Amino acid sequence: MAQQFGLDKSILMMDVLQAHAMEIRDVERGEKPFLYSSGNYGPGYVTIKNLVGRKRIIRSLSRELASKVAYTTSNINFVAGNVTGGLVPGWLLSEYLEEYWERRIPFVYVRDMRKRGGHKELITGITNNPEIKQGDNCLVVEELVNFAETTVNSTLELRSVGYRITHAACILSYNNPVAIKSLEENNIELLYLFTLSELLDAAEKFQTHEKKLIDSYREFLKNPLGWQKKRNLTPQKEGGTK
Repeated sequence: MAQQFGLDKSILMMDVLQAHAMEIRDVERGEKPFLYSSGNYGPGYVTIKNLVGRKRIIRSLSRELASKVAYTTSNINFVAGNVTGGLVPGWLLSEYLEEYWERRIPFVYVRDMRKRGGHKELITGITNNPEIKQGDNCLVVEELVNFAETTVNSTLELRSVGYRITHAACILSYNNPVAIKSLEENNIELLYLFTLSELLDAAEKFQTHEKKLIDSYREFLKNPLGWQKKRNLTPQKEGGTK
């Protein structure tokens, strides 16, 4: 059994903040809000996926996430990383799970999951793979989960071709009510290292961002759709974080 949370959570969050991975825009002063991949708008974004260029940090985060997964469940046969943010953390997590469980944990990746539809080859690494069998239990991995659309779509795609998914995992969870409802409706338990609310608390404690910007991001988290409506922002059919 892996030891849960080998590193202090505050150390992990400070690594993220000191790497300038969290940006919060001053929407009230005219700065453009972020347009997320879900098509929703918000004041901030945490570029966990950009940390792939910081090997020490991404390894540390991925190992701690693997520790939590191994502590929580042992019923995982392979890992599926969602393109693009889940690729590196998912691969690393599969490697660390092999160390914890002392058995093979294959890795595949899933693409084009922002919107469901079409019949392209969406899962890479699974065809003719003798280490993955029909009915195997898969762990879906992303670097972060905001509205959970990609996580849910990937889960539904994998289930549709004969695999089971009970858990998904990410480094950062926005933990917003829309995502929570969607995950519950699709019977997915999300494992994560820390929430955006916890990261904002750390940012306030260590004064890495202005308090008014932190408060705006907190308001968004409480009611993402209400935050947009209050600012006359209409969710878009086609998203794309920018």
